[in-house]
Amino acid sequence: MEFSIAPLDGATAAEADLRAWYDLFVAARAEDFPDFPAMPFASFAATRRGARFLDLGPFRCWAARAQTGSGEQDGTGTLLGVGMLVYLEDDHGDWAVPLVEVAAAHRRRGVGTALLRAIADAAHAEGRVRLVQEQVRVGTAGEKWARAVGFSETVRNCWQMLHVQQTDPERWRVPTPAGFRLEGWAGAAPESLVAEFAAARDAIADAPHGRSAYRAPVWTVERIRRAESDALAAGDDMRYVVAVHEASGEIAALTGLLLMPPRIDLCWQRDTAVVRDYRGRGLGRVVKAAMMRALVAEHPGLGRIVTSTAADNAAMIRVNEQIGYVRHAEIAMFEADVAHMAAVLSGGGSAAAVPGPRRDHGKAGEPEPLGA
Repeated sequence: MEFSIAPLDGATAAEADLRAWYDLFVAARAEDFPDFPAMPFASFAATRRGARFLDLGPFRCWAARAQTGSGEQDGTGTLLGVGMLVYLEDDHGDWAVPLVEVAAAHRRRGVGTALLRAIADAAHAEGRVRLVQEQVRVGTAGEKWARAVGFSETVRNCWQMLHVQQTDPERWRVPTPAGFRLEGWAGAAPESLVAEFAAARDAIADAPHGRSAYRAPVWTVERIRRAESDALAAGDDMRYVVAVHEASGEIAALTGLLLMPPRIDLCWQRDTAVVRDYRGRGLGRVVKAAMMRALVAEHPGLGRIVTSTAADNAAMIRVNEQIGYVRHAEIAMFEADVAHMAAVLSGGGSAAAVPGPRRDHGKAGEPEPLGA
């Protein structure tokens, strides 16, 4: 089947296109993550019609369609696949995230590669230097394709899952060390804590990063407030628990969790970090346990929680196991140099993957997925 690639604007896309796009998304989700429910269509449509993709940044899309009998694409041909390019901002303003979804019946026909070519060309023309995709499940067709087109694995992550209803709540009865108090909130951080909260979130930079050049953003009060606004606009419910050092007023440890109402069958653990000066006191476990106590009190039907931790971060993996998490999947982050990728896909270079630089870091916590 012949096909053509053309821009797709989610804001003006026909309902039929959004439905077909959603079907691609659901099918891809079911293949790579069969235990994970897909978001409802209404939520999917809202994110694709918006100006920003989740809390990552602005984005562009392309559609691969079957050509009509005349050999021309008129915007009504069968949707074979969709490619997205999400532009990261601020600290990673020269990075972008590619997302490619192709109908199962039309894979291995060059559709995904053609979409990636459009993505790489656009990224290159707009001055982006690095593509990063972190949620590639090891052992899937997606992993094989990423390697074949020139991406390189830079980080291997361990995804752990907490089956809330099957976990003994005694695991979450963890005392708070003397000299510390716990505080928690939903939505916006209290004005009295937001500056300390921003400073504490930077502790995640010490977490292992393998060979990836990607780094967690530098958090400021302004960035915190923008992230909160983005979550509110998306209808997400962000929760945080922090441990405050009473003598200094500093936030010593924090953990966050993302709920997507009205769905509570699957939630996402976000950043967990312990500030360097306060490590070795069990505070990571303390704040995670406190989060669980608060959540199950409010949502007794809570289902599962997923967390992502660098595979070599044994300390945080062990903390998660103490809370009740079990290993669920191996997930790899893949990266590629944009200029190299554009050249390869245009037939002007070698498909050999280009790895990122190696940088070693201490084991501080678990970073949140780029687009969980």
